[in-house]
Parts: sequence; structure tokens; C-alpha cells
Amino acid sequence: MRSNLLTNIILVALVIALGSPAFAFAGPTTPVNNPIFTNVSTLAGTGMHGAQNGTQAQFNLPAGIFGTGDTIYIADTYNNLIRSITPGGTTSRFAGDILAFDELGFPAGFLRDGYLYQALFNRPTDGIALEDGRILVVDSANHSIRLIDGANTYTFAGGARAGMANGPAESALFNHPSAIALDIHGNLFVADTLNHVIRQISYDGTVTTIAGMPGLAGFRDGYTYEARFHSPMGLAVSADGTQIYVADTGNHLIRVIEDGEVSTLAGNLQFLYTDDNDDRANLATGGFANGDGDSARFNLPKGIALLGDTLIVADYANHKLRTVQPCGETSTLAGTGYPGYINGSTDVAEFHFPSGVFVRGSDVFVADTGNNVIRQVR
Repeated sequence: MRSNLLTNIILVALVIALGSPAFAFAGPTTPVNNPIFTNVSTLAGTGMHGAQNGTQAQFNLPAGIFGTGDTIYIADTYNNLIRSITPGGTTSRFAGDILAFDELGFPAGFLRDGYLYQALFNRPTDGIALEDGRILVVDSANHSIRLIDGANTYTFAGGARAGMANGPAESALFNHPSAIALDIHGNLFVADTLNHVIRQISYDGTVTTIAGMPGLAGFRDGYTYEARFHSPMGLAVSADGTQIYVADTGNHLIRVIEDGEVSTLAGNLQFLYTDDNDDRANLATGGFANGDGDSARFNLPKGIALLGDTLIVADYANHKLRTVQPCGETSTLAGTGYPGYINGSTDVAEFHFPSGVFVRGSDVFVADTGNNVIRQVR
């Protein structure tokens, strides 16, 4: 009940604000550099809700951003589309279609494999662009991981029905997965949000649970099998594959999985109040503070990405981008904390519910969800 309450809070805030074979995956590498960021600009989007392409593009609460080479891909969540953006900011439809609209006026989601423009998605939230040209998409409301290979889309793992089951990818079940990451060994990691666990899809297509207690939202550090998360929605893997970073969204924490244990890297767990007889009790509350790891505070951290050994965090409800160092030291990268839309220097720039981050070279790209735009931090 508590899990469902927090999930509804997250989803409502977002709305108001705004059978395949196994594969061996090899992903891109991230340059190890830590530049000084000075400027925020808009790469694509007019700020209007819609699905228009071109240089005056429109998005519909985009939440995920990823890429390879010069191309940026967007999980345009409430359009149920995967979009692509050139370095010059021209936006195109890459995969998916809009067939109908729901009672709130958003494009309705469906599950259908097939040719790029015939494939259908349901609230995609993240993805990975592989070096060989294939693309993996976290199709959240379809409870699946989709694979775009050439001109066709397949369901790689999960599909249509929410649940919790390990095993072969085609028979595994997920519950609103939100994020995906890849290590140097070709293993995929999935933030299985409403199962409150981190899953792994190995190179042979086998799905296992690597951390968390399925269906039990909460907080606990320790061995991976006894650790607990609350609605994790962001993932990143270190360059050597030894550390898996987790945006533990419902607990407002940044966690790390390493050597069979889960620990808290940054964030301070605080509760609204405590009462075992009240469903609202024991819900972690968000806040804002920079500083040492155990004194920092976040408010629904979501997308995360590594630039060298520095973690970039989309601090969703604080309307900021944050940085977390390996020691846990947390700082503000950009954003004033006020929801708005201002470009310019990082100390005056404003965001509105930033959800996804992607690092390329010395730039950070942001899915600025509430503003319906894609931003670039140089």
C-alpha cells in the first residue's frame, strides 16, 4: 500500500507537471574527464506539448535520454515514441506510432513488435544505444525491455503483464521498469521500479535478481539479498563494472552495489512521520542539501550518469542537476531549485522536473521533462 501511494505521487506529479533470442551486448565507453560546466542551452524542443519533428520539435513529457556517436535518442514518454536528434537539433521519429489518445488527452500506449514505425510502446522511460547500432528501450508500462535491431522492434525481455519472475528473458516478468545500464562484460542491469529490486540480464539472456527484496519497498543497507529499495528509477555502472549506482527514488538516496553489498553513497533518509497503522507513515521525504554524503539530501532523484568517476544526478523534484563524488560529496551542477525555464550560466539556469541525463564527451544532455525540451550543459 505504501509502495503504491508513493508511486502514485510520482506518476501524478509527472502528469500534472508536465520470445526473442539471447544477445551478447557490448556498449560504449565514457571518457574520464571532469570539466567545468558553464552554460545551459536548449538542444531541441519548443516547450509545447506535441509530437512535431524538425527544428521546431515538440515533445510530451520526455523522461529518457541516451545516445551513440553524434545522435541523441529520446524516450518521449507520453508520446510513446523513440525520437532522434542530430547535433544541429533536428528531431525525427525513430520508432513507434500514435494510434489513439487516452482520457487525459495523452497518446495511448500499446505493445506491438514489428517495423520501426509500426511498433508500439507504452510509456518508454530509458534506453541504451549499442555500438553495433542496436537499441534497447525500457518500455515501462509494457513491463518489458524492447530491442530495436535494424528496421525492426522485438520484445527482448518481459512483456505486457506486470509481475516478478526470473529465468529466460522471454518468460521473465517485470513491474514498471524505469532504467537500464550496461557493464563492460555485456550484462544488462534493470531498475525494476515497482518490484523494488535491481535485476540483471546476463549475456545469455537469463534474468536474475541481484539486489533488493521483491515486492518489499523500504530501506536497508547490507548484503544484496537482504537490502531494500523503494521505487528505484536510475542506474549507472562504473567503467570497470565493479560498481552499480542506483537512484533510489522513493528513499531520496543514491545507493551503490559493490562486492555483494548495498550501501548508501549520498543522501539522508528522513520520514514524514512514523505510525505502523497509517499507510502514509514511514514514507521517506525529500529535501535539499549539499555536502558530505550522509548530510546531502535529494528529492526524487531519477536519471543518473557517470562522467569519469563523478555521478551526474537529475534531482527531479529539486529541479536541479547534482554531482556526487566517489566519496559521496554532493554539489549542485546547475539549476536554482525553482521550477522554470531559463538558459544561461549554470547558476541562473532553471529546469522543471529533469528526469534523464546522458553524458557525451564533456557535455551533459538532459531530458527536461516538465519543460518538454532537451537541454545541453556544456
